[in-house]
Amino acid sequence: MKPKYSVGSSFGYAFAGIAAAWREGHNIRIQAAVGVLAVVLGFAFGISGPEWCAVLICIGAVIGGECVNTAIEDTVDLACEDLHPLAKSAKDMAAGAVLVMSIASACVGLIIFVPRILALLGV
Repeated sequence: MKPKYSVGSSFGYAFAGIAAAWREGHNIRIQAAVGVLAVVLGFAFGISGPEWCAVLICIGAVIGGECVNTAIEDTVDLACEDLHPLAKSAKDMAAGAVLVMSIASACVGLIIFVPRILALLGV
């Protein structure tokens, strides 16, 4: 029989997962720092509501993707002591997914912030 979990304990497990991803990898800390920079720039430039939505979705997608990537890497490491080609492939694809999200997010950031930065510089 499956144990029952409360909503509160489910949130607790989710936050523990985020904390574990934070402890295990430096990539999530870099991504969070870039996300904080985007938020600071958003306030500094007074971006619009739809632009805020795009920035926040990108931040969430990248950090969420990194959590999934870390979970996949941990699961593969647990299941496979030796470096199996399929294990490598799974880990590479998970990392690739985060890279794709990061590149797309960087493009969104460039579209939103570069025109404002150029205008500020008088270019």
